[in-house]
Amino acid sequence: MRTLKRHQVGALPLLYAIIQRSGLREVIEQYLPAHGNDQIPVADTLLLLSCNLCLGKQPLYELPAWVDSIDLRPIGYADYDPHKFNDDRFGRTLDRLYAADRASLMTELVRRFVATFDLDLTRIHNDSTTLKAFGAYPGKTRSNVELKRGHSKDHRHDLKQLVFSLSLCADGAVPVHHKVYSGNRTDDTTHIETWNTLRKITPSADFLYVADCKLCTDAQLAYITRHGGRAITIMPETWTEVAEFKSTLRTTSKKKKEIWRRRQPDQQDQWEYFSVFAGEHHTKKRGYRIHWICSSEKRRRDQASREQRLLKSETALMELNARINTRNLKQRAAIDTAVSKILEQYKTGSFLDIRLGDSTVQEKIQIGRGRPGEKTRFQTRTHPIHTLGWSRNLKALKQETRIDGLFPLLCTDSNLSAKEVLQAYKYQPRLEKRFCQFKSIHNAAPLLFKKISRIEANCFVFFIALIMQALIEREARLHMQQDGTDALPIYPEQRDADRPTSNKIFDLFEPLSTYSIIDNGNIVEEFKDDLNDIQNNILSYLNVRENDFWVAA
Repeated sequence: MRTLKRHQVGALPLLYAIIQRSGLREVIEQYLPAHGNDQIPVADTLLLLSCNLCLGKQPLYELPAWVDSIDLRPIGYADYDPHKFNDDRFGRTLDRLYAADRASLMTELVRRFVATFDLDLTRIHNDSTTLKAFGAYPGKTRSNVELKRGHSKDHRHDLKQLVFSLSLCADGAVPVHHKVYSGNRTDDTTHIETWNTLRKITPSADFLYVADCKLCTDAQLAYITRHGGRAITIMPETWTEVAEFKSTLRTTSKKKKEIWRRRQPDQQDQWEYFSVFAGEHHTKKRGYRIHWICSSEKRRRDQASREQRLLKSETALMELNARINTRNLKQRAAIDTAVSKILEQYKTGSFLDIRLGDSTVQEKIQIGRGRPGEKTRFQTRTHPIHTLGWSRNLKALKQETRIDGLFPLLCTDSNLSAKEVLQAYKYQPRLEKRFCQFKSIHNAAPLLFKKISRIEANCFVFFIALIMQALIEREARLHMQQDGTDALPIYPEQRDADRPTSNKIFDLFEPLSTYSIIDNGNIVEEFKDDLNDIQNNILSYLNVRENDFWVAA
């Protein structure tokens, strides 16, 4: 009896091309050498796990079924028995990776990728996210990493978490560094360590280091500049220079000029304008240059946010007004406390004028019991009552509109113009895209391992997967730019994508498979799917020939 068996190929050859081109397997084997009794080298198991994170995204216990469903020949695993790739093998591989010198391995891997793909490391961006976990994960790793409660960027403060720090270069948003910290670690204590590690992979120390406001501390900025580095960050409200400039701007007009405009992301018919306030502005300590930027889109968001907060405040005050003079709101002090709580919650204290009035009301009360009649006597009692009113402070609101859309960028390099600093900082959202890919597409959180050591090791595998996907995106977009191709019809219904992502590219190749006709346990015939024009175009962008795509399969 003949049977037909299908093995999925998908985008495995695309990932294999990156692995071969960069010599990724050889680098991993240097730090994770095969033991004499290893039926499958650890490096091959680790690379297969990386491919799964890019394509399959199955949990560890479902990996054997995924391996059995794919064609292993496109990644050079034709001699391996698919049934050998069980969950225990993947778990032991993570244990071996955890025990290895992962810091040196990461440095060597990044150096190899930089040299192979000629990545530009003159500007590097850093940020962090949190990985939440359900259940109990006792203990800590050798580097004292443990699950703890902290500031959750998933807004799940009830769960323990880890902090995942990621750095990427401005050339294609390719990750070049990662680090896992305990869940209560804050970003303002990580940048010096991150910068020192990045210094090992960059040609010189004067690369531009871009991060959010947690970088804006005197100790971190001074350390980077003292060692020949440069930094760009946004200044937090805690700096006195920010408060003083905003206070002056509320009452005094200042000149500004437009320096840049761009199409709003995902809204090609709308533009965002950026202006900079004239004059030389520096920090009081160390004299770092400050560029006061005004964004038209941020101005719109600030105005909408303030109006929303005002409406919520007024609604809460109306509800409070209906409850005063009753129960616990009979005393003026209690009413003052309730009003202050509302204004503090919505941060509208300077925009609303509160009027709390006092008056009295007289009430006649019968003296004695019984039904009132002609001889019934009454006594008059006086009760204090309070009235609550409010109105918008139009003068304060008008002054506040002067600082709508304003944000200060600090740059330690005075030779960079305001436009250069702004454009460098506006690349920062690419990091958020990587985090979205990491957590939403790869489902990195919640953490599902039982051992925290395997969690830390698996984050390293995620790092490798993110690099391979970023390189595929970079290669495709660079060749599109060189060929003058504006977009590729890879979205559903063949809609165009001007910046194709690796996830959509993988979806395009997902149906590709090889087929075997088996008769009495023997393969009597094999055939494969055909590549369409769009798939062939993408292969050419990735320097993969059609014959090379199928040669192993």
